[in-house]
Parts: sequence; C-alpha cells; structure tokens
Amino acid sequence: MSTRQGRGDELSRLVYKILVTEKRRPIREIAAAIGMEYASFHARVIGRTHFKAEEMSRLIREVPDPRLCDYLLRNTAFVAVPRPAATLNPTLGIFQAAVHLANESLATVEHIGETLAGADLGPLAFEHLSTHVAEAERAVSNLRASLLSLVPSNGRPAEPMPSKLGTKAMSEMVRLAAPCDS
Repeated sequence: MSTRQGRGDELSRLVYKILVTEKRRPIREIAAAIGMEYASFHARVIGRTHFKAEEMSRLIREVPDPRLCDYLLRNTAFVAVPRPAATLNPTLGIFQAAVHLANESLATVEHIGETLAGADLGPLAFEHLSTHVAEAERAVSNLRASLLSLVPSNGRPAEPMPSKLGTKAMSEMVRLAAPCDS
C-alpha cells in the first residue's frame, strides 16, 4: 500500500513518516494543538498543500523531532540544538551535557567500526552514521549552550565551578546523566 510514494514535497513526506508511519501522535491531536483544522493539516501532511513557516514552528513545538529541524536547516551552516533544560544546579547540567556528548561520540565511533568491519558503506549505512554524527553535533552544541548559560552579561561565571568532585558525587552525576533508552 504505497500511495505515499512520490506524492507531496520532501517536508510533507517527513511529517507523514513521523506522524503516520511512526505513529508519534495522532494527526487530529496535532492539528488541534497547533490551531489548525484537521482537513487543512491533513492536506499538508499528505502533500496536497505546503506548510507555512509559522505552522512549522508550531509543529516543531508540538512534535519536537530533530529531523524536522534538520530538514529546515539542511544545506546551511546551522545545526538544530534543543535549549538546555533549566536546572537548579547548573554545574550538574553541564556535567550531564558532557556525559551525553561522550555517549553520543562513543556510539558514533562504535557504529563507524561496525560499518567498516562489515564493509557496508551503502546509502543506508551512510544515513545511519550521519544520524549519529548529527546527534553528536547536537550534543557538542548543547554542552556549549550549557556552559554559556553560566556566564551572565558581565562575562563572569554566575557561581564558582567546583574544582574537584568526590567519587560518590561523580558516579551519581554519571548515573543521572545516563540516557534512559540505552
């Protein structure tokens, strides 16, 4: 049942994949959340009409999938990065961002090794590796944003950074920063 093949633009095909194929959220629910009539939203999802910029902004707010941002920023020098989560302890947030960066970087290296060991350098392998590289880029940018969040407009850190962390505190921070899905 491949009625989607060749219909609509690339963006509508991506939105269709995220909402319909991957069943992220019901189309009716998203349409209501972004303030659109179901029929109008559905026409965009199936590629009958194009999304407007303000609709994409609302869609990304409701369906925060990085692939939507990556699509909009493709062929530019920009990378989409989620804003750092607000935290009561900014240094913990920075440490969590650094651990996330390390996890993404190691996953990328692992997949590169697996790909090269299997000599599979086809389009699917390239897409898979590109996804991991994009996640590592996001992790680097998130760490940078987390660090910058500590620097107020006067250019000095808002609070002193701890010079040493105890082993127990460090292992707790690593546990807290570890991704839940891996």
